[in-house]
Amino acid sequence: MNNNQAIPALVDHLFRHQSGRIISVLTHLFGPHNLEMAEDVVQDSLLDALKIWEYKGIPENPSGWLYTAAKHKALNIINREKYINRFISESAIFLQSQWTATPALELLFSEDQFADDQLRMMFTCCHPSISPDSQVALTLKTLCGFNMDEIARAFLTTEENINKRLVRARQKIRDANIAFEVPSSKELEKRASVVLETIYLLFNEGYSASKGNILIRYELCQEAIRLAEMISSHAAIENKSDVYALLALMMLNASRFRARLDANGNILQMAEQDRSAWDSSLIEKGLYYLEKSASFATISEYHILAAISANHCIARDFESTNWNNILSL
Repeated sequence: MNNNQAIPALVDHLFRHQSGRIISVLTHLFGPHNLEMAEDVVQDSLLDALKIWEYKGIPENPSGWLYTAAKHKALNIINREKYINRFISESAIFLQSQWTATPALELLFSEDQFADDQLRMMFTCCHPSISPDSQVALTLKTLCGFNMDEIARAFLTTEENINKRLVRARQKIRDANIAFEVPSSKELEKRASVVLETIYLLFNEGYSASKGNILIRYELCQEAIRLAEMISSHAAIENKSDVYALLALMMLNASRFRARLDANGNILQMAEQDRSAWDSSLIEKGLYYLEKSASFATISEYHILAAISANHCIARDFESTNWNNILSL
């Protein structure tokens, strides 16, 4: 692959994997009412990468380069006098001094802060004052690296409609002065259900891609699993039954990825797949999470779908699949 192909592919990869992290940190910095500004900073940084790398070559640490570009742009915005009063974050105050700016930025772009701010972003996007379809669209756009076309396909609608939903969602965040925080325990479980729906949409887009010639987009599925694991590790969520069930479902389905395509990249039906190519470690993890999900007195669609997938995964071959269990489920 030459640079003309490698650079756009790398920038797209960074958009998928890093934009949500950086947007979350910048939203913490600028305040959620300036969410669109945070998105613009990341977009501008990615465009800079496309232009600069074409002439100077791909840097040794592309992610680090992108973080640095975003930091500089954020610092320039904070230091413009006309913007200062628009920021409510304590971190923004530290960025206005040359003595404190560097350590403040390093702290903001640390791994621990990335994880914390992504959780805050998930629950900010899924605030109950935002309509459910706009919640999902906003999360896919800001946190999961979806473009407008992919979101439109996920909702079976047009890009224009999705754009309207995103505009309304951002406006609601400003009008309702929605805080950038993980909600209290009373609201947490209710809002977590929308977050899980979003993660499942992300996984499904990777499992059966709606765009391009690639039928399976592994990186989207990996990102969905990573986000669900992030929620499962949050101590404030007491009933994690649905989270565990969704993790089980995604891992069990992902375990069959290597066997789903033939040598020409065509989808293989279950009966045609080489089961020795299934990922036994992912099956083991999926069954573990399915068992954990059963320790709670709740059941959801994720439990049922995960149980169906488990029946396929534990069958020695297609003929020995327990179809009675699957039919009952």
